[in-house]
Amino acid sequence: MKVNLSDDFKTKYRNLLGKRAEDLFEAIQQDSQEAFRLNPLKPDYQNVSYSLDKPIEYSNIGYFGDIDGNSIDHLSGYVYSQEPSAMYVTEILDPKENDKILDLCAAPGSKTTYVASKMASQGLLVSNEINDKRAKVLSSNIERMGISNTVVTNNSPKDFEKKFGDFFDKILVDAPCSGEGMFRKDPESVKYWSLDYVEQCANRQRHILDSAYKLLNAGGSLVYSTCTFSPEENEENISWLLDKYPDMHLVDVKKYHGMEDGHPEWDNGNPELKKALRMFPDQFNGEGHFMCRLVKDGEPKTIKERAINDGLKKEDRQFFNKFAKANLNGLSDVNWLRISDFLYQAASLDNRFKGLHILRNGLKLGEFKKNRFEPDIAWILALKPSELKTVYHFDEPQFKKYLHGESVILEDRPNFNKWIGLSYQNKLFSWGRFSNAQIKNVYPKGLRR
Repeated sequence: MKVNLSDDFKTKYRNLLGKRAEDLFEAIQQDSQEAFRLNPLKPDYQNVSYSLDKPIEYSNIGYFGDIDGNSIDHLSGYVYSQEPSAMYVTEILDPKENDKILDLCAAPGSKTTYVASKMASQGLLVSNEINDKRAKVLSSNIERMGISNTVVTNNSPKDFEKKFGDFFDKILVDAPCSGEGMFRKDPESVKYWSLDYVEQCANRQRHILDSAYKLLNAGGSLVYSTCTFSPEENEENISWLLDKYPDMHLVDVKKYHGMEDGHPEWDNGNPELKKALRMFPDQFNGEGHFMCRLVKDGEPKTIKERAINDGLKKEDRQFFNKFAKANLNGLSDVNWLRISDFLYQAASLDNRFKGLHILRNGLKLGEFKKNRFEPDIAWILALKPSELKTVYHFDEPQFKKYLHGESVILEDRPNFNKWIGLSYQNKLFSWGRFSNAQIKNVYPKGLRR
């Protein structure tokens, strides 16, 4: 599809890039570059049906190539489709296992699921999205990838200021932007672009950055990224932040082939802006991005959790323990949390979250119903086959039948417990409810194919 660039856009980048602008305009007319990531939270995570012959240089789990959203690798959370430029943001953030990290603009979840995959289910990741519809998509992607250490929230950055103060070790602001770098991937977005829209985005981004600064612990890192070329949303915003908060400074980030320095000449000439990086599709094998890492001076404060009650009743524990004893090979000691009738393996029991709109606190294990506990699909997507007493491995016809919403009859009439894990190509993807030689379908209707 031809990308219809406006005259204002062309004039702006001819002024900034000179003759090179024509190369950029031509690159925007080319096909976007497809890529995907593996999920190291899964057992034997490299065992996928997609070629791993074209690795991405700056990511040890990223590869060039396209994936099928209906494949078992995708449905079971072994792979995640992500544009290759965007993968580098997480590498710059450099998550560690015990970090407290805030992804302030997290939907649809590409970067936040990458961050979680590097935290090995440790520490705390708060993934926030202000738009409620996009927040639900974010939550579902976190569920599919089997992530347990994440609280998904649907709030404004200002809401966090009131609750947390300078709480977080690392903050990612992948800011909503004018989207110039994604024009060829999403040609429809060109229709929304204007010089005024760029200014609106830049103003909104400054509000977000201001909140991020206040939420960052001393010694912590703030990674700012956009998928736009616009200096107003990039170099100018970083200069604004540095001027307003002298205790923030840019640090160098490694630049691979095709990545460029930031452009001080597009703002106030501050040479520090060269420490940022840019990706233009005429030079780099990916879409357009801007990224930088800032550090807040000072010694980090020790932040203590303000614990809340888990809300569990005595009978809740009995019902859950009965289920676990019948179906699991042991059970780890974790933070349990009851919300309404649902049981979670909580990512946090900190009362700072009280009053926020929370879509998911950690791993949703299941639901308490009359005199019993029933497991949720989120839990099976986070379990390993070795943790279950019974796993039934589907062949292809059985898998397609179950995925379609049908039950599966077993001719050999095995002696299974009521709840079993279901696997295809050695990848867990759902629970099954077994009764009278039949695996009854409990696959969520919204996921059926």
